[in-house]
Amino acid sequence: MKFSEDVLWNQLQDVRQFTLYVCDSMDEAQVHDVPKGFNNSILWNVGHIILDQDMWFHYLIADDSEVPADYVKLFGYGTSPATWDAAPPSWTELMERLRAQPDQLKNKFAGRLEEPLLRESELGMSTIGEVIPRTLYHEWYHLGYIQSIRRCLSVSSVG
Repeated sequence: MKFSEDVLWNQLQDVRQFTLYVCDSMDEAQVHDVPKGFNNSILWNVGHIILDQDMWFHYLIADDSEVPADYVKLFGYGTSPATWDAAPPSWTELMERLRAQPDQLKNKFAGRLEEPLLRESELGMSTIGEVIPRTLYHEWYHLGYIQSIRRCLSVSSVG
């Protein structure tokens, strides 16, 4: 598959800039709250975005992950603040990682997007570059949850 690498990196940066715009406006006092009807907090969703993107970029390749190993137990699929047996990273740490991640990934993977994965993924992706669109739709999905949680918390603090 031939694609423009610059376009993919620009899309990754654009989605992340919007996520940062939304998260930078959060009331830090509420990022740990889990409103009724939700399983996770804003902090969990941000940690999950960071972990998921890192995991997919490093999925089925021989390179090491860029996030701490304990993020899997905190922010992996099926986890929630209710399952935590250790303190999560601070909001400040997560925001720093969220801000730095696109450049870290680009610095590490630029020029490697057509590099094959060790085997095809369950979604039929076979190169590093093919995982980028998957991480983008996943980030938008969780950004929707972040915005929904924020709205619920705003309504409940008014009432």
